[in-house]
Amino acid sequence: MFGTLLALSGCTALRLSYNNAGTLAFWWLDDYVDFDRAQSQRVRTDLADLARWHRREELPLLAELLESAQALAQTQPAASQICALYERSNLRMQSLVAQALPGAAVLATTLQPSQLKTLAAKYEKTNRKWRDEWLTADTDSLERRTQKIRERLEDFYGPLSPGQLRQLQQRMEASGLDEPLHYRELLRRQQQTLRTLDGLRGASVNTAQAALSQLMFDYFHSPEPAYRAYRERSVAQTCEAMAQLHASATPQQRNNLLRKLQAYGQDVQALMAQSP
Repeated sequence: MFGTLLALSGCTALRLSYNNAGTLAFWWLDDYVDFDRAQSQRVRTDLADLARWHRREELPLLAELLESAQALAQTQPAASQICALYERSNLRMQSLVAQALPGAAVLATTLQPSQLKTLAAKYEKTNRKWRDEWLTADTDSLERRTQKIRERLEDFYGPLSPGQLRQLQQRMEASGLDEPLHYRELLRRQQQTLRTLDGLRGASVNTAQAALSQLMFDYFHSPEPAYRAYRERSVAQTCEAMAQLHASATPQQRNNLLRKLQAYGQDVQALMAQSP
């Protein structure tokens, strides 16, 4: 229902993924950069430290976020309330990235030209996949986006009624979906990352941390006015659509949503109780 909560998967998968987050993150990063032995050891240590910090500091905040979502699900929230909850979830992501910056800064000073070439090649591979999925002439991106959103909504609410599906379709058609603009922003972020990392080889850790902090800021607050306005408009439209959908939800659908959020809350409490 509420922003980032729609990205959550099944409870069992959530616990399993969280407890193995360090290993999964290492594999993902190594696929992009191909670390040498010394870098691998450093990254594994930093990720383990980050996981302990997150369990100690961030899980309680996530539990509070889920409690707020449960309370909101039992009312008729305004779009502004849903957007406020989304912004709180976005701040949690920014907090995680900020905590990872010191370790990332040390790593950035050691990256070699061959590793940046590996990163650039990985970007191009993912870009080709993205273009094939969303920018090819024979792809109806609006229909695909609508279907993906429907699947996530029904995972929380249960099957949507014909009237709710019409509402969703109308909202999507009026959304001004702009895949080319989204793709240009994706390329901007990648190019900025490559330029930043290329300039940090052999730099001081303080210099690297300042540069990565700017990179993080530009990721969450795009310097491109057109994309920034597009994102702000999209978030507002999503909050309005969620408020409309919840207003039309049946008692059974609302109960489905509440049970789902409660299950996530129980999962987070269980994770908090585990030893790091």
